[in-house]
This record gives sequence, C-alpha cells and structure tokens, in this order.
Amino acid sequence: MGSLFFLSVGGGVAGIAAAYHSRSMSDPIDLRTTLEGWLRERMPEAPRLRISEPRKPTAGQSSDTQLFSIELDPDAGSESERIDAVLRCAPREGGPFPEYDLGLQAHVMRAVGATGRVPVPEVLWLEEDPGVLGVPFLVMRVVDGEAPLDWPTYQGEGFYKDASPETRAHMWRGTIEAVAKLHALDWRALGGGRVPGTQAGDDPATAALGYWRRYLDTFLKDDPREAVPVFDDAIAFLEQERPKDARLALCWGDAKLGNVLFAPGTRDVAAVIDWEMATIGDPEADLASLHLSDLRAQDAAGGVALPGTPDVEELIALYERASGLPVQHFHYNLVFATFWRGSVQIAVMRQLRRKGADLADELFVDNFPIRQLRRQLGI
Repeated sequence: MGSLFFLSVGGGVAGIAAAYHSRSMSDPIDLRTTLEGWLRERMPEAPRLRISEPRKPTAGQSSDTQLFSIELDPDAGSESERIDAVLRCAPREGGPFPEYDLGLQAHVMRAVGATGRVPVPEVLWLEEDPGVLGVPFLVMRVVDGEAPLDWPTYQGEGFYKDASPETRAHMWRGTIEAVAKLHALDWRALGGGRVPGTQAGDDPATAALGYWRRYLDTFLKDDPREAVPVFDDAIAFLEQERPKDARLALCWGDAKLGNVLFAPGTRDVAAVIDWEMATIGDPEADLASLHLSDLRAQDAAGGVALPGTPDVEELIALYERASGLPVQHFHYNLVFATFWRGSVQIAVMRQLRRKGADLADELFVDNFPIRQLRRQLGI
C-alpha cells in the first residue's frame, strides 16, 4: 500500500507533505540516459528512440513521478511517432508506508482497464527490479486531464474553484458514477491474488482493517504497547463495531477528488489514478474517503464548500442512485477513513521530527483528523 493526502494540520504546518516528497529521485540527466537505454531494450524496433527531459508534474505527492515524451525516430522529424508518458517510481528512501507495491498498481490498472468500465491510465511497462533506477517503477501513457489541487486546496484555488457550480456538480457526479462502476466489477476475477483480500490466507472481509491495525502497532508506534490517544480509541471502535453484513468489492482505497483526472473543457472523468491502496473491502469506504478528503479541502480553505460540492446527504444519494444499492454503514466507514488518513499524518510527522524538522507538540494532538475523530467517536 501507499499514498498520501496533503497533511493539512489546521493552524499549523502548511506544506508538510510537499516538503516530505520534495526529494529528487535522481539527477535528471542520469535518469534520462538510463531510461533511454532501458526503453530501447523494451522497444528493439526503435533503436534510435530519444526521450525528453523528465519533469515533475504540478500535482502528485505519493511517489516520485516524472513526465516525459518518447520520440521513436527522432531523425524523422514531424513524422516521428511520439508517446507521452508518466514515470512513477517507488519512494527512494523512507516513506509514509512500510511497503510500496507498484506491481499491485499495475495489476489493478490493467485489470480494471480491460473491463472498459472505469477509465484508468494505460500501463505500458512495469519494472520491479530496483537495479535499473534504484527503485521499482512503472511507465504509463499520459492521460489528457487535470486533477484538482491537493495543495493549495481545490476548494480555495485552481480550476475547481474557477468552475461554475454546474461544472463542479458534474465532476462529482462523474466521480461517483465511476466509483459505483468500479464497485460493481467482479472482485474475485480482478483481484488475481495480488490485491489485498485475495492473497493466500486473506479474509477479504477483514484484510483492510487488519492492515491498519498492523500499521498502527508496528509502523506508527515505536512500541506496540505505546498509547496513542484517539487513534487507539478509533481502532478499538473499528474492530468492535465492524459490520458483519458489509458487502465486498474492489475498492480504490485512496479515494479523493484530487486522484481524478478531469478532461479539459467537458470536465468528464478522464481517468481514476493512484491505485496503490487498492484492496478488497466495504465499498462504502471509498465513499467515506471521498467525503473526508473534501472536508479536509474545505477546512484548508477556511471551512467553505464551493457551490456544486455535495454535502454528505447529497453524496450518499448520488452513490445510491449510481449503484442502485443503499448505503448502510457510512458512519463506520467515515471513522475508518479518518483513522487511516490521520495515522499516516502522525507517522509522517514523526518521521520528519526524527529527521530534524521542528514540529510543535500541539500538531500531534490537535489536527484535522484528530478533531474529526473526536467528533465522530464522541470523545
């Protein structure tokens, strides 16, 4: 698993995640030369191919990502075929998660893409050998689309803010429809033993929650016996109150508006991206994650939701209409979404502090997810 939403710590540190992920994956000249050689081995029919200087995109924080173009026959000038591509690498050092499985992402995008039901980036190549660039990586075809800003928040800046209320509502409706189509797919056929919940020995009903219990005890905490107020309360609630009648589906995992590419002009959903947290679980978890992420965006913009942004009742109604199924366990899944996102925030801040970052103690006990959890749990 892996991914990260912007660590918006209200009244505190702005840009923590951006700073955390600002490390360059390698010198661009070295990357270009190495990647060209690797691509020629995979495309022997284009021995003279060249790539453009890789560049960082304007958005994306969960891993090292570069954009570049492949010219298959540079000597052909305007007649040369060009492939616009995205290079996505596993984190080079540390990271907000104990492991980062690019093979999982490639599998899910290929499996979901093959259904033709949900638009996802086309995976061109996967390289799981870290010997090439120092870390595993995959190459995808660029999608013509734009993602709402994580930071500065889309509720305060960018094309989402500049859009009409009707366009914003269209974006949300398209996102919910794509999510409902994802959940309707046959997860048993698509999991392939690669997606958590379909691996040998997995219980698909508890795989996601089990992962986050382990994350709390063995990754966030220095010792499993360490007390972490609010988060210990939340995981206890989640384990005790887990719905036994929840349906199962292939879940996106890191569901948020900032992980959707919207087509220019129409603002239709062009692609659903960032599949590193894909798992089998309660599909309502994706819906709750979308809502919580938008609450975070609103909080970062001063607590204001732009017209066209659905409130929780409208969001649930959109999903029920798109899926044809009732939403039954939304509060539980909202606690789950807040718990895991807050856990990542605390883990990252602890790592930053160990690296010398001057973070105030209050940020560890009073931030957006903690305030939300207190409200949700009544503590």
